[in-house]
Amino acid sequence: MKTRITELLGIEHPIIQAGMNYCAYPPLVAAVSNAGGLGILGAGSMTASELRQNIRIIRSMTNKPFGVNLLATSPILNELIEVMIEEKIPLASYGRGDPKMIVERTKPHGILNVPTVGAVRHALSVERYGADAIIIQGMEGGGHTSYISTLVLLPQVAASVKIPVIAAGGFCDGQGLVAALALRAEGISMGTRFALTQESTIPDSIKQSYLSSGGDDAVITARVTGTRCRGLENKLVRMTESNRRWFSLKEGISSLLELRRAFDVPLWQVLLSGLRMKKAYEIPMGQLGNAAAGNQRIKKALVDGDSEWGFMPCGQVSARIDDIPSCRELIERIVSEADDIISGLSIMQK
Repeated sequence: MKTRITELLGIEHPIIQAGMNYCAYPPLVAAVSNAGGLGILGAGSMTASELRQNIRIIRSMTNKPFGVNLLATSPILNELIEVMIEEKIPLASYGRGDPKMIVERTKPHGILNVPTVGAVRHALSVERYGADAIIIQGMEGGGHTSYISTLVLLPQVAASVKIPVIAAGGFCDGQGLVAALALRAEGISMGTRFALTQESTIPDSIKQSYLSSGGDDAVITARVTGTRCRGLENKLVRMTESNRRWFSLKEGISSLLELRRAFDVPLWQVLLSGLRMKKAYEIPMGQLGNAAAGNQRIKKALVDGDSEWGFMPCGQVSARIDDIPSCRELIERIVSEADDIISGLSIMQK
């Protein structure tokens, strides 16, 4: 199946794996790319040296194209971009935050820019800056998500920009791929579906929590990470939502110090990053503590396996997922389903 996205990225199938923090590590990235899609390393919590190490691990596992996902508000953004340039990464992806600097730094070195946005005005902005393609994520998606459904947002954006559009939010199978193509997308990006594969490194207990969830379990809360974020409802979500004043000052201070230690930067640099995040995500002052703690809460679930007090980002599509295939099995299944549907439609038209 060829689209402008497969041609642009040099991949076999128009299927992209979301650059999920604490989930999209080398085994998953390489497996997706080896299966003909595009894997994206989730580097949001990595230092420059960790990013370089993980890039080289991926290169030892695949000779296919892959990308790196950054946080545009990272306190070490410049260092991470420098590593990507030096390592000749094919593609940079990122979400909220002003992408202009990333585009200006990376494009002269041949790095494709594929940001994720959730509104038409943001799509127009990144196209004007020089993005090569756009991932459009509707409100069905997991993590920090849009206010508008993919079904409405996707055709709006596709009609407004000239660069290729990739659909995200609500996709897990061949039916979704065909629907996205019908709405003028050039491919799909999936997060939750790839998180529930054999090569995903999140703990098995967390994978089972996703598998057993229903559509109404994937709720949007602004109080766990300081801004709208979709994830599975659990004790943490219920606690923060039921008590509007609930926030542990100790947790907030501990999270700030952990970020300072993890990135090996002065505390003021972490605070400056927080202010950029406040602006990018329109975080109220009262939620800055939760914003600081959000990263550690996600890590607590996706790395430590705590399904009660960690935060488990996921999309509503988790309700439609009932197995844990390999990435190759998943991609081949999606492509086969899509081909069958398209063939069936062709026969009906005759």
